[in-house]
Amino acid sequence: MKCFYHPNESAVGVCKACSKGLCPDCTADLGHGIACKNKHEPRAEDLEFMTIKNIKAFRAVKKFPLSGVLFNGVMGLIFLGFGLFGRAEISWLSTTLGAGFLVFALLALIQSQAVWREK
Repeated sequence: MKCFYHPNESAVGVCKACSKGLCPDCTADLGHGIACKNKHEPRAEDLEFMTIKNIKAFRAVKKFPLSGVLFNGVMGLIFLGFGLFGRAEISWLSTTLGAGFLVFALLALIQSQAVWREK
């Protein structure tokens, strides 16, 4: 692979922000990857920050996989109960919201099982 900015030079790696090949003269070492010198360092740092935040969020979901399921399930039951039994007549808005929360709880349960299967 050749350097994007110097086609006669061999690349030593690719920019974390733009994925272009870089020679040693065009490389800014960020400690966690390289970026185009004086061009993409801030963008590469932002990408690293977002990656770290996403990893932490994913780990938090793995620690409490059923919290979303429980919240949506309880809210679904509350809205559904209020919609069906809260008045003499059925409240379609509350009933629909309750059903929606229960469907979302089911989807969250399926998703949490998929998260636990991943390594």
